[in-house]
Amino acid sequence: MVKKPSLPLKQTILDAAVRPEDRLRLGTALSAISKEHDITNADVEALEQSLEHVRDSRPVEPYRFE
Repeated sequence: MVKKPSLPLKQTILDAAVRPEDRLRLGTALSAISKEHDITNADVEALEQSLEHVRDSRPVEPYRFE
């Protein structure tokens, strides 16, 4: 008689298949880039503020399919 694997084992197998250990972690990559180029939170805030002046804040017209 074959015994079914328990739920944690199934979850472990699925996690290993979907999320390999050598995957790129976005947060870690962005942190490394910011450290490499000496980007601070103040730099990001200044960029966000400068983009507010050029960003179009008007509502978007919905697409019309006729």
